[in-house]
Amino acid sequence: MLLAALFVGLPVTATELDFSEGLPLRNQNPFLQVFGLPPIQTALLTADGQTRYQLSFDLVNHADAANNGSAELRLDGESYFLGFSLRHGLSQRLELGIDLPVVAHADGILDNFIESWHDVFGMSNSKRRGPANELGFLYAEDGNVLYQQYEPTTGLGDLQLSAALLLNEPGTNRWPAISLRTSIKLPTGDDKDLHGSGATDLALGLYATDSYTLWHRPIYVSGFVGVLALGDGKVLPDIQKSAVAYGGLLSNWQISTNLAAIVQLAIQSSYYDTALKEIGSESVQFAVGGEYRLPGNRLLLSFGIVEDLFSNTTPDFAVHLSIRNSGS
Repeated sequence: MLLAALFVGLPVTATELDFSEGLPLRNQNPFLQVFGLPPIQTALLTADGQTRYQLSFDLVNHADAANNGSAELRLDGESYFLGFSLRHGLSQRLELGIDLPVVAHADGILDNFIESWHDVFGMSNSKRRGPANELGFLYAEDGNVLYQQYEPTTGLGDLQLSAALLLNEPGTNRWPAISLRTSIKLPTGDDKDLHGSGATDLALGLYATDSYTLWHRPIYVSGFVGVLALGDGKVLPDIQKSAVAYGGLLSNWQISTNLAAIVQLAIQSSYYDTALKEIGSESVQFAVGGEYRLPGNRLLLSFGIVEDLFSNTTPDFAVHLSIRNSGS
């Protein structure tokens, strides 16, 4: 009864549709972000003849280390991702897209700040005992170093091309919007610098989005599941798996005319066959943020924070910023 009172069906306007998206995050663990996992999206497509673009920036701080006697891992430093994405409505039911990232790995500047942040909120700093603001990515097995990187790098990441097909329009037959999304990631980034995997990856996912009201304000709820087929990559090829399952949930609640709150959860199965949980276990990424409509109603600014509350395979701390047009 309480849920029924809080959530009711909602006819929406074009302005409210602007606040239907989530944060376009991916798992940015240095050894996992090289693969073609699609960014978090909804089932709603860009309108016929319209073009949506988005410029995003992610600052990701790494602080993980593990050694089980036979395998050793070190993740220390910061990564920066500058991404440009474009979605075009080719028809009412078909959308085409492109995502182009620039990737940088560096020493970083936030270690001391994050340690203080964790202290304030009672979080552990057990994996932050080494020198502050240094870059070091390492994976070794049985004394053999399979990958190491200690010098900062910057370069183009792997280009991703995508298409989406709307299977069910919002509200049709009382069903939510349902879309099939597929993407192909091309090896345009340098695998030696962890800017790409050195292989082509294919993703296929099913997405659903519905609209409700929460305390008389519109809220969008989306869910998705999919499979990512990994090509024969050059980053730790001996332990790389051939396929990864992924899924997630997200909500975008328009709490005022120009402001929305976003909560989302993304899950992936393991990418590597190793006993070290930091790159060999399932990933659970939780993020909270919001979206603000800038004056003029044509641009929206998104912001979010990611913490590794549930999984060792997600970055220790990440901040997301992006700006996009409304597409209307």
